[in-house]
Amino acid sequence: MPEREKLHLLARSRSTMCIFLSAAIVDDVQQQLLAEYPPETPVAACYHLTWPDQRIYRGQLKDLASIVHDHHLTLTTMLVVGDAIDNRQGLSELYSAHFSHLFRKASE
Repeated sequence: MPEREKLHLLARSRSTMCIFLSAAIVDDVQQQLLAEYPPETPVAACYHLTWPDQRIYRGQLKDLASIVHDHHLTLTTMLVVGDAIDNRQGLSELYSAHFSHLFRKASE
């Protein structure tokens, strides 16, 4: 990975980050993120997002590796870190059949 794209350097902004295909190296990811984010930063380990067996596990950055290991999360896991995680209630309805938008009418 190019030096300017190293995870710990990207984390300096403390913006919300989505990290995909990194469950296998979650210990290293957690260590690099902890260099810049506080240990209490909200995280979500999102397994199979949008699939029928979707699972989302929330916690704090200090526990991210444990969350991934304890739930046996694999390649198709997106790790999300940042304050945006706790910025809303409920799940998005964007892909719900009951949600209308420019390209789709809601089903009844």
